[in-house]
Formats: sequence, structure tokens, C-alpha cells
Amino acid sequence: MKELYIIRHGLAGTRMDDAGNDESRPLTDKGKAKMKDIAKGLKALGISFDKVLTSPLARAEQTADILKKYCVDVENIEVTDLLKPGAPGEDLIKYLNKLDADCVAIVGHEPDLSEFASYCLAKGKTSFIILKKGGVLKLEMDGPVKPGKCELCWLMEPYQLIGLS
Repeated sequence: MKELYIIRHGLAGTRMDDAGNDESRPLTDKGKAKMKDIAKGLKALGISFDKVLTSPLARAEQTADILKKYCVDVENIEVTDLLKPGAPGEDLIKYLNKLDADCVAIVGHEPDLSEFASYCLAKGKTSFIILKKGGVLKLEMDGPVKPGKCELCWLMEPYQLIGLS
């Protein structure tokens, strides 16, 4: 059984109108503190990622950096454009299926992550999930990731994970 954790980045500063500058928008101090507690909650659940893929946007990289302190080894974090806003989910699936890892986390942005999870679950292009900042969703699959063939194990809001730490 393979596991895929879909994690939305933590609380970040105010959205910038200039997309180029928005890429450098960091987590707020509150966002960093909450992500630390969320990571502790994941650790309390016994979760340890074999690999973490993250968007290159600052807030996602910072979220992955916090996760690595609790749930992953530093060398298993990979920054990829496959998780940038607007990147095609099909390309991400192809890449995920090439990885030699049983437990993978991806860190990115909305609405892309919810659309990706919905595609994995129902093969539809319309999202039926809302992933809050710092929220985590767990999918399981037998073998490779196939749209419409993944199983939703759970979806937790940040306060639920924080309550475990």
C-alpha cells in the first residue's frame, strides 16, 4: 500500500498582485508556529515521509523545511516546478509513479492541491475538497497513482493536527 500526503502550505503574508513577487511571499511568524505544531501532530500519528516534494514558492519551501524537522530526513526534500500554481496534475502523477518511495508528501497551493486530490479520487476536473492552510489529506493506493483509483483515508484541518501534538 502506497501513501500520498497532500499538504497545503502554512499561513503566509498578504497575497501580492504581482505574481513574480508573490513567489517570494513567506510564512508569517504565526504560520511558522502553527506549521511546527502541525508537524508535531503528524509525528504523533507516527508519520514519517520517505520523500517530500515541494513547490518552489517560498511559503511552500518553508513549510517543507518545518516538516523535515519532524517527519523526514533533510536529503529527501525535493523542490519541483510540478507543484507550482497551475502545473498540470497529470505531469505530477507521472513523476510520483517514477519515485521509489512508499510514503510521499507533496506541499503546494490552492486550488491546485484540492483539484489534484479530487482528480486522484474521482478522475474529475472539478474539485470537491477544500484544503485549508496547513491542512493535510492522506490518500492510499495499491501500486501506482491512478486517477479515480486512489482511496481517501482522512482529511484533517490544522486544529485537528495541532490537537495531537
